[in-house]
Amino acid sequence: MFKAGSKNLLVINEPKRIRVVKQFVSLNLKYNQQLKHIITVVAKVFNAPIACVTLIDDETQWIKISKGLHFDKTPRNLSFCIYTVKRKSIHVVKDTLNDPRFSEHPFVVNHPKIRFYAGYPLITQAGHCIGALCVMDKKTHIPTTEQKMSLKSLALSVSNIMELKLTIEQLNYSLTNLKVIQKNKSYNEIKLRAMFESLPDAYFLLGKHGEVLDFNKIAYRQIQNNYLTKLSLGRTINGFLNPEFKETFLYHFDDALKGNASNLEKLEGFITNDKLWWECRFEPVINDSDEIIGVSYTAKDINERKLHELKILNQKKLLMRIAQIQSHDYRGPVSSILGMMILIESENYVASKEYLMMLHTATKKLEEKINEVVNLVNNNDL
Repeated sequence: MFKAGSKNLLVINEPKRIRVVKQFVSLNLKYNQQLKHIITVVAKVFNAPIACVTLIDDETQWIKISKGLHFDKTPRNLSFCIYTVKRKSIHVVKDTLNDPRFSEHPFVVNHPKIRFYAGYPLITQAGHCIGALCVMDKKTHIPTTEQKMSLKSLALSVSNIMELKLTIEQLNYSLTNLKVIQKNKSYNEIKLRAMFESLPDAYFLLGKHGEVLDFNKIAYRQIQNNYLTKLSLGRTINGFLNPEFKETFLYHFDDALKGNASNLEKLEGFITNDKLWWECRFEPVINDSDEIIGVSYTAKDINERKLHELKILNQKKLLMRIAQIQSHDYRGPVSSILGMMILIESENYVASKEYLMMLHTATKKLEEKINEVVNLVNNNDL
């Protein structure tokens, strides 16, 4: 009687591995042309009717793309590939009927009557073994060294293609969220504008010579907290200005005395060594006789908004860099891999060592670019 494989066959970092697998399970790979071509090539290299890409989580073996199979999942404990994942290296079963692990397996005894299996693990850049590229037949095989090397190279290509697709989908998700945040931000700014106008920002009423005629509590706290001094009536605003801001302030102050309102944003350092972003508003104050008698100066804390804008700017730069890599740097190695597959196919799937070395070189170049994209994502907050 067939004894199912243990659910706990994998023990090293298994919870983390399963979390990674579940990310890949969500990918729609059924119509991926590159993977379909690889499946076809590996089946022809082994002259076998069945080939597939599998992912294995805690309960299920997911068959993401296949040739010669008509189901898309099996229980994990019926999986051949679980042994490949455990070994993290090529796994060959030349004759299942002579292997006690599989001689009474339902897929050996019954349909599809598997007699031969060869699989190579799919390993992510972070070292997690998520599944396998495998080939199967209803008759026994003794695979050659060249066939095994082909399986290894093609499995590495599958891993790279899947990881690239996952990374791109994660980036697209981040970009979509970024657009939603920006849209909500614009909506919220309009919605909150009226409320902000009724809230007490730091407000200063200044005379024609810059003397403080009036102020609110927020203005008093701002001066006290940032300049470590107390605001009082009659003192000139110049006494509270940082030297690097004084010239700009006086320019807008004089312009307001001429009847012109203006806004500016500034990053200001204080005695407390804090640096904060402020939005400053200068408006002329006009009496009942239409005479300009002073200037209304308000300062709003926009530090959180500015930091958010800087974060969005940095994210856009990162996404542009990744887009550049996707549109230019991947093209060469992907074209080389597909070209080598066509050459191998044209020579009846007997790959020479030279072809395999060229395929390996192209695969490594693609892996380097995948690493660059993955590292960009991992090292930045998206």
